[in-house]
Amino acid sequence: MNKTRLAVLAAVLCAGAATPAFADWDSIGSVNVSHGRDRDVRNFDLGGPVDRLQLRVENNGVECRSVNATFGNGTTRQIFSGRLYENRPTTIDLPGNNRNIKRLAFNCSAGKWRDATIRIAADIGSHRAEWQHNPDFGRVWARMFNWGSDAVNNWQYVGQESFEGRRDSENVFTGWRGRSINAIALKPLDASARCSRVTAMFKNGRTRNLNVNNVDYMRQGQYYKIDLPGDQRNLTSLNLRCRATDARRVTVQIFTSK
Repeated sequence: MNKTRLAVLAAVLCAGAATPAFADWDSIGSVNVSHGRDRDVRNFDLGGPVDRLQLRVENNGVECRSVNATFGNGTTRQIFSGRLYENRPTTIDLPGNNRNIKRLAFNCSAGKWRDATIRIAADIGSHRAEWQHNPDFGRVWARMFNWGSDAVNNWQYVGQESFEGRRDSENVFTGWRGRSINAIALKPLDASARCSRVTAMFKNGRTRNLNVNNVDYMRQGQYYKIDLPGDQRNLTSLNLRCRATDARRVTVQIFTSK
């Protein structure tokens, strides 16, 4: 039987009651989806209240008969049904005051020929304190989320690139010298920004498109962590396609963590 398999999943955070102009999307895990007609549901536990979720599919399109959320009061409600298109983020606003999700259940299947992965993210807002009081915060959640502290994450400044104009422009940063790096962080310095594409080139000649805040806006002055593939750490260049969202020019600083 082809099955929807839960890969790695931990937490989800919430935003404020109103939909914000900007969103800080934190990756919270993924679900692997097999192709074919058979479907199998996998559940996972979450750790707190949520305003919005975002689903982004890699490797194939996905058809979801249902994505159901079970809330803290014990009720279950369908929050999504339909097609998820490859590399096109889908944002899900949750109904009414139902923010405290305890479980999500995916009943989905990938298209023909190959499997797919659903990347799951959550918008961070005013409920961080609730997550910090979670008994599992230090063991689980604190290791997953970057909340903008260069001291905590030991970020080291390596350079910056400037982008001008209303349209996305492309710059290449080459100051890596092939050194081994665990993670990258981008920080818009003098305006808020959006990077529609960030591509890493590695010493072995391979390239990989990296996920930056699920292609959503990045607030001025905040760090946005980018995890690198587990088997590829030796960077030689970073291609950034970005623009300012509230100005004509923005400088994006680049940091690394070993």
